[in-house]
Amino acid sequence: MLAPDAPGEPLVVLDLPSAPPVTRGVAAPVRRPKPPAVALGVLGVLLVVGPIVGGLFSKVASGKQMIDRFAPHMEADALARYRTDVATLRHAAGAIGVIYAQQQVTAGRFPGVDAYRAQAGAIDQRASALLDRVTAAQPDYRRTAAIGGFDRIPFLVVLYGTAAIYAACILLFGGRGRARSAVAVVVLVSVALAVYPFVSDLNRGTQAGERMLHRFSPFMTHGEVRQLQSDFVVLVTAVGELDTGFRAVPQSGPPAADVAALVDGWPRISSDLASLVGTINDNIGNFNALDDLDTLTRSVGLSGLPGFPWLLVGVGALGATLAVAAAPRRRKET
Repeated sequence: MLAPDAPGEPLVVLDLPSAPPVTRGVAAPVRRPKPPAVALGVLGVLLVVGPIVGGLFSKVASGKQMIDRFAPHMEADALARYRTDVATLRHAAGAIGVIYAQQQVTAGRFPGVDAYRAQAGAIDQRASALLDRVTAAQPDYRRTAAIGGFDRIPFLVVLYGTAAIYAACILLFGGRGRARSAVAVVVLVSVALAVYPFVSDLNRGTQAGERMLHRFSPFMTHGEVRQLQSDFVVLVTAVGELDTGFRAVPQSGPPAADVAALVDGWPRISSDLASLVGTINDNIGNFNALDDLDTLTRSVGLSGLPGFPWLLVGVGALGATLAVAAAPRRRKET
């Protein structure tokens, strides 16, 4: 038989310490600066509503339309052609006077030509003044036309305002992580808004635009258009008589050549005059809208159109400052 197993060693009782309780970290208290967030929201609302109430969309679109429609008349060859037209009219008026004196043409025989002779000096003065102003405005017109995306400025402003409103709501009520993203968005669009005037050449273009407005203002009126149209009627009647009954009057030498130059060149001259005067007449409303935009910026304390780019820069800087100031921060432990 096998011997029974020997009794084993007694088990040692281990005295283990109690496990520490599982605790969760307490989130650090966050402080939300409300005044800058509210101010950012108010700024956004103003930028969304302001362009609509102030008619910025229509004013900018009208200004762009006027610039586009004047483009054919601001070319160097067009302006040179208009100068030639006016010179042809001037020489013909002097030639008619010489022929009248040489042939002792009685007053009233050609009433249309008589009317032109009587008004030729004033017509020449008005036409020359118009061309002088258009020619002088050409460099500023080209700088204004070179502004990149001029008609997209209102959309840029409204888009910025929408971003500001969104960010303000997140900063006031959203989580801390989303708040950081919202601040980053506002800073990004603020930089884009502040840089846009320099990338698009808006800063120099608006200065040129204001000078262009001042040069255009004397003839961009309904009264001036009516006067130009009246001059055109006088010319049409006179050339009609020169091409018919006046041919019976003996003519020779340079005076005859000057009259013939007017009659032969009248289709081109009349087309040029009608096109230019028609463009002026059709764009008086557009001109007034662009002038209203200049007045609008003055009403908020800026220097007309030249102050507009700096308004965008200021708005961008203000929005970025408010967004950064409104970013949630850890509350200091006391």
